[in-house]
Amino acid sequence: MTDTTSAPTQRPRRTTFTDWEKILSVNSAPLPTTPAESQAVVYLRVSTPRQMLTAIDIDADGNSIATQREACIARARQAGAPIAAEFVEPGNSAQTIGKRPVFLSMLRYIEEHPEITHVVIYMRSRAFRNQGDAALTKRVLTAMGVKLISAKEDFGEGYMADAMEAVTDIMNEVQVRQSAEDIKQKLLHKAKSGGTTGRAKLGYINDRKDFDGRLVNTISIDPQRAPLIRWAFEQYATGEYSTIKLAEMLAEQGLTTRKSSKWPERPLSRSQLGQILRDPYYLGMVTFKGNVYPGRHEALVTPELFERVQQVLDARVKRGQRDRVHNHFARGMLHCGRCHAVGREHRLIFTEAKNHAGESYSYFLCRGRQDGACDLPYLPVEEIERALAREFKLLGLSLDTIEEAKTEVGAALQDVLARQKEEKARLTKELKKLDVKEERLIDLAADGSLATDALKRRLRDIQVKKHQVRSSLDTTSHALEERTGTVLSYLDLMSRPDALFAAASGPIKRKLLSAFFTSIWIDDDGHLLTVEHEFQPIVADTRDAALHPRSTNKKSAGEISDASSVEQSNQYLKVICSSKTSLVAGAGLVPTATPRAAP
Repeated sequence: MTDTTSAPTQRPRRTTFTDWEKILSVNSAPLPTTPAESQAVVYLRVSTPRQMLTAIDIDADGNSIATQREACIARARQAGAPIAAEFVEPGNSAQTIGKRPVFLSMLRYIEEHPEITHVVIYMRSRAFRNQGDAALTKRVLTAMGVKLISAKEDFGEGYMADAMEAVTDIMNEVQVRQSAEDIKQKLLHKAKSGGTTGRAKLGYINDRKDFDGRLVNTISIDPQRAPLIRWAFEQYATGEYSTIKLAEMLAEQGLTTRKSSKWPERPLSRSQLGQILRDPYYLGMVTFKGNVYPGRHEALVTPELFERVQQVLDARVKRGQRDRVHNHFARGMLHCGRCHAVGREHRLIFTEAKNHAGESYSYFLCRGRQDGACDLPYLPVEEIERALAREFKLLGLSLDTIEEAKTEVGAALQDVLARQKEEKARLTKELKKLDVKEERLIDLAADGSLATDALKRRLRDIQVKKHQVRSSLDTTSHALEERTGTVLSYLDLMSRPDALFAAASGPIKRKLLSAFFTSIWIDDDGHLLTVEHEFQPIVADTRDAALHPRSTNKKSAGEISDASSVEQSNQYLKVICSSKTSLVAGAGLVPTATPRAAP
């Protein structure tokens, strides 16, 4: 019978005195005496990664990698030990050598290469931050027959040299501890006086402002991210959104973290959003070592709003409830028409609820209603969807109009490409002429025939002009063809947009809304929901050209010489040549065939 009794948990093996016996018993091992047989390794270290990025001294002590390397090479040459390997600790600020991976790799390398007899460091303060590490390292190296030498410190030989090394290591440790304590006190004083002790939180930026002629570091509102952070607090306070969905909505609106040396910009994760919603920094407070102090930065949320968010968070934690998830294809895309009419802007919030019978129903409500600023009634989802379907029906164009528009678009593209070809030929000739002028100026400079200042000025003017010409040449026919394809896609979408919208799935409906509209306002007149909208620029221009064609002026290519006359001959030139043409139509929205009318 198998014994199923679990074996007692084994404790991790403790370091014993036997493990250290060899090191502790070593007082001095014979060091190499024949320079010809000696080889050295160099250990270089900086405290911050910034010092790795330059070949010049960037701090007051001259502790860049390049400076250390130069001094260590000279010291190794003086000791008669050629350098076999170099180990660089890039910005690892660990206080103990046991947490420095490159230092440990160096010890393994020395163990595997008995020809190594010297370790060269720049200064003891760069290699060791406490006296214990320094003493232990020296014993380890001594046991391996290796001598530690400093490029900037020469204490000589004998017991007095050992004593000076120990005193130096002790004073280095004292200095490190004093600096750390001083930094802590300064940070505490800064926090108590309302200052931010680190990088500005998301929604704020580190800034420098002029106070009485003196630039002072301060914290300012981030004009792009702050409104979205405030909006996130407002939405979560309603209790109708999960952190997952709210993070998705923020990503859709373009909220990202700030770029750093390690990480690119990226959307907020659920956990990051949760930390923001709990952080009193957005209430105008600063936190240091667990204590909270009034801050000098501007608050993004009111105390009432912050408290409502905390109540929602706490309630969900107590119930062990996962954040509720509400989905609808128009979620986050609709605005209150009633508020818009009086100069306010509020989104319509999608939510779900249950009646007394336990039946679920969905509706939209104005965000301003929660604050008593709007009286728009609750709008059932079914009525919203019918209103949007009616709006799409009004977008439709006749097949004859669409075919005529496609013909005009094709003619416009050919016209633009022909003129673009002529323009590129002219610009290429101009660029060659500028190259010749530049070469002549360089020749004049070599002969000394032209004053230096005048030469520099003329060369700069030519280089600016060349840059402008090259930028014009970079406008390729591919971009024009891509914009033309987008216009044709929109024309296909306008053949029967109501049928396409009715048959589409939720995600496709959402794409259609984004493709056609920049803003949608919903109101209720007491009988029927009304919809106002703002078209995407490309949609507005395309529909205007198709519905209101101007009389075509028949002109030859030579007669069409400027942009204004070209636009009069074909309105679609304005659409396909615009640098602001939106490409939101995208793949998957264009119907493979024109939908037939229902019998």
